[in-house]
Amino acid sequence: MITDEDDLRFKQRLDRMERRVPRLMAHPHYGPLMAQEGRVERLEEMRIEWRERQERARARKLRWEASISEG
Repeated sequence: MITDEDDLRFKQRLDRMERRVPRLMAHPHYGPLMAQEGRVERLEEMRIEWRERQERARARKLRWEASISEG
């Protein structure tokens, strides 16, 4: 599912999570809390959404290039 957030903000948030979640999961106190909150699953969902966003952007670019070449 694609959220309403623009691509730049989404990528910034994903990058922050990519840095934070692994470190917090390795921590003896915060690791179980992060697992309980489903942060690892949320990070994976965000990775999937980012791939979907990239695919849509490529498709838009290809359609645009095709319309330019036809015109």
